[in-house]
Amino acid sequence: MKQYWHQKLFSIHRVTGLIAGLMLLFVSITGSLLVFSEEIDEAFHHETWHLTPGPQRKPLFELLDNAGKSLRGGTPYLFFSRLPQTPEEPAIVRAEYGPDFKVYLFLNPYTGEVIHQHTNTGYFSGFLVYLHFSLLSGKTGAKIMLVTGILLFISLLTGCWVYRKSVFKVLAFRVKPEWNSPTRRWRNLHRIVGVWALLFNLLIAFTGFMMELKVLDNRKSTSISDTGAPILPIDYETLLTKAADQIPGFEAMGIRPPKKAGDPIRILGHAHEAAIWGRYSSSVHFDLNGNVKKTVNFSHAPLGDKFNAAMAPLHFGNYGGIPVKILYSLLGLTPGILSISGILIWYRRKYMIKKHQH
Repeated sequence: MKQYWHQKLFSIHRVTGLIAGLMLLFVSITGSLLVFSEEIDEAFHHETWHLTPGPQRKPLFELLDNAGKSLRGGTPYLFFSRLPQTPEEPAIVRAEYGPDFKVYLFLNPYTGEVIHQHTNTGYFSGFLVYLHFSLLSGKTGAKIMLVTGILLFISLLTGCWVYRKSVFKVLAFRVKPEWNSPTRRWRNLHRIVGVWALLFNLLIAFTGFMMELKVLDNRKSTSISDTGAPILPIDYETLLTKAADQIPGFEAMGIRPPKKAGDPIRILGHAHEAAIWGRYSSSVHFDLNGNVKKTVNFSHAPLGDKFNAAMAPLHFGNYGGIPVKILYSLLGLTPGILSISGILIWYRRKYMIKKHQH
């Protein structure tokens, strides 16, 4: 009976790995590149991210108004996706037309000029994120990637059982690649990479699955909006000061104006919480009169909220500096290595061995 279940689990491990093989190779390459997306984007648009500081910044309302006037075609919902964090940084306004079409506008905070703009897929990391999670195919592509994540998770779990006797041997460096052996090199490589990257790949598969559910949820509505919220003359600078008084150490990262009547003005940021929860986890909500409606200090947030907030940082590795990013980038290639070595093991067993037997 034990041998029967071992063979069944091995079959499931093999089939799920083969079906998801090419997709895993694709996900590995795009995922490893996305780890350094911020650094690559800044290198491609160095002048946009490094401005010459002026004597005084323009009011944030004026920047938002200038961003809206520079757009053509519809009146999308506008908000500050990133406020300047240093004197040299631009203000970034995001215009949302729909789940698959957004425009990012970079403004000089001292002159109010729009110095650069691109769509959500018109720059390196935006294009790569859309490719990584949706295959450039919207909801259909997101479903394919969701299935790929499930197959990877099943393949990893069944692999834990199939190669359970190899775990301690690999960790003790008793299993070597043996490149000169045509019968063992790919099998041993598969075991070595699989064991050392097991926990990481389980983490990536799970967080990727959770994020893909959010991607699909955001794509329930595919209509393009042409009735965005009006740009209200709000004194955002005063609200930023009030927000800083509400949460000790609060640093504002973005601002979301009301999207419809009755919505609050949300100042998003962080109070130097653990980076694994993201930089937009804490927030202060105001009404149009500047009265505080709600304060969210994420240090005191429920465990479930912290769990959800950690999904993206854990998946992309952007919570621990360059050393963590390098580790993520290297380990991120392991699903692709496992898919290639798995396909080669299967091919050798199915075709080459049979060929020699005949």
